[in-house]
Amino acid sequence: MQKNKIIFLIRAYNEATRIMDVIESIIAAGYEEILVVDDGSTDGTQPLLRAMILSEQIHCVHHITNRGAGAALETGLEYIRQNAEAKNWKYLVTFDADGQHDIADMGHFEDAFGADKSLDIVLGSRFIVKTNTNVPFIRRCILAGGRIFTSLVSGIHLTDAHNGYRMMRVGVLDRVRITMDGMEYASELIDQIAIHHLHFQEVPVNIHYDEYTLGKGQRYGGPLRIVIRMLFKKFF
Repeated sequence: MQKNKIIFLIRAYNEATRIMDVIESIIAAGYEEILVVDDGSTDGTQPLLRAMILSEQIHCVHHITNRGAGAALETGLEYIRQNAEAKNWKYLVTFDADGQHDIADMGHFEDAFGADKSLDIVLGSRFIVKTNTNVPFIRRCILAGGRIFTSLVSGIHLTDAHNGYRMMRVGVLDRVRITMDGMEYASELIDQIAIHHLHFQEVPVNIHYDEYTLGKGQRYGGPLRIVIRMLFKKFF
């Protein structure tokens, strides 16, 4: 797989302490195309990104205010829809700005697409290799509940329904539209896989947790809000 046909989509909100290391890790692995959607950061993320766009391979879009993870993702997807043909992008990867994701896991995604030409989207999972997960206990419980809820709502059975590390064909973006602005976008995306009968597969990934990334995670009330919003959207 040609790496210049893969664009990384990174959502960033107040990630000045991590974003440069994340971008540099992607470039060091041989990938050339990166899109960062800055979701209204106020901590100095924007000046760092402005310095990076001197390169033609680093693309940046800025939200004036913080609109939410789903809104930032859809902004990035729309940018890719509009520019993919001219740039010859064939695949996109959603990658976190806080350093949780391991660029070395890209081999699993590329191998999956290489082995099965019918795949539309490959989803990272923390739980395929059960002995290799370092997910904190409380978060595992929350994720298990989210997995059950997503399965009931969408009919899609996954080992990890809310992992932000994904790779998909650019060609499916005419069918995939994110309408929910917050973190509930992850459940909406799985729902769209079911609605549009997209071919999918999970691959193992490592997530690096530390005090910083755990602090950026959802608060305990977040999953309940996601459930309420998803049920309202789907049935009302």
